[in-house]
Amino acid sequence: MATALFAELQGPPALRVSALELDVLCDHLGIEVPLVLRVPSPGRTDRERRDLVDRAWASLGERGLGRPVDLDARLERLLRLLVRPDREVDGRLWHGAEVRVLAAATGPDAVLATLTDDGLTLVEADATGLPRQLVGALPPLGPGPGRSVTLPSSVFEDAAAVPAAQFPQALRERGVRADDATALGEMISEVVGHGRIGVAVRDRWGKRHRAPRVVSYFDTPQGRYLQTRLPSPDGSQWTTVSPATAMALQHQVSRLLGSYRD
Repeated sequence: MATALFAELQGPPALRVSALELDVLCDHLGIEVPLVLRVPSPGRTDRERRDLVDRAWASLGERGLGRPVDLDARLERLLRLLVRPDREVDGRLWHGAEVRVLAAATGPDAVLATLTDDGLTLVEADATGLPRQLVGALPPLGPGPGRSVTLPSSVFEDAAAVPAAQFPQALRERGVRADDATALGEMISEVVGHGRIGVAVRDRWGKRHRAPRVVSYFDTPQGRYLQTRLPSPDGSQWTTVSPATAMALQHQVSRLLGSYRD
C-alpha cells in the first residue's frame, strides 16, 4: 500500500478517514481544505448522496470517530487546522502511486496530512518545523552518486525532451561541457519516483500567497537527487541537479519558506 512508504510521527496515533468520509466531514463542518487535499464529491442524485453520507457516518461511528451531533474533538480540530493555515508546506509525490502531503500550521498548532488512494491520514505536527515534517514523510532514501551540476534551464529542458539514452549527447550539442553532460546523464538515467514541494503563507490581512517556485526531487535505484531552478541576476533561469540528503532537501524547503515569509 502507498501509505506504507511514509513514516508516521511519534506521539498520538494517526487518525485515518476515507476519501468519502473526508468529503462528508468537510461538507458537515462547512469547510474547504487546500487544493492539494481535495477529493471528489460523489453522489449523482440526492438519494445516492444521502446513502453515501449515511454510509460514511456509520463507518466513522464504528471506529469511534463520532456522529453528526458528536464528532470526535481531535478529528475536528485537525481538520480545521487545514482550512486557513498561516503557513503551509505541501508535496505532490509520485512513488508508484500519487501521494499528496500537507504540513500546515496556525500559530503554535500544526497538522501533517497525507492523502493516498486509501484516504487521508492526520497527525499532530511541529509548527516550528514544517519543512522537516514534510521531508520526513518521504520514503527514506540516501543521496545518489554524482556531483552538483548547474546549467541554463532552457538547455536542460530542451535536452530532456529527447530519449534518455541520447540525453548526454543532446546536452553536449547545446554547449554543456562533456564531463557535466556525462554526470547529468548518469544521475538521471533511471527515475523511479519524483516529487514537487511548494509553500504558501498568509499575510496580516489573511490573504494567501503561494511561492512562485517549488523544490523538486527525483529518485533512482542509486539514490535521491535535488533539482532546483533559480533566476540569475539577469533574469535567466538556471537549473541545478545534485545528490540529495534529507537535510539538503529540508534546507532548500526551509529557504523557500523563510524567504517568502520575509
